[in-house]
Amino acid sequence: MSDSQIILSAVQLCLGGLCAFAAILLCAKKRSSQVVCLLAFVLTSYARTVYQLLCDLGIVTDLKVSLFGLPLLTLAFEIVPPVFLLLAIIFAIVKKR
Repeated sequence: MSDSQIILSAVQLCLGGLCAFAAILLCAKKRSSQVVCLLAFVLTSYARTVYQLLCDLGIVTDLKVSLFGLPLLTLAFEIVPPVFLLLAIIFAIVKKR
């Protein structure tokens, strides 16, 4: 990894950790369905960042199991966070009505 990639990864990990911490604090104060889904979105997004970093460093290798030609774990980390964000938005819209 080059120096710029290391700096970018460090910034992503720091900001992702701060976002996860803030989301956990928010969930502790307000426990509603949209906040829990928002917390799940932030945590799975942070887990995706950590997983990509571990794959880039060669610590973790993608499993041989694939779906549509993509590694299953990578595919899950790409699909699950937006689903949680969509659920949080839907719950927020439904609650306003």
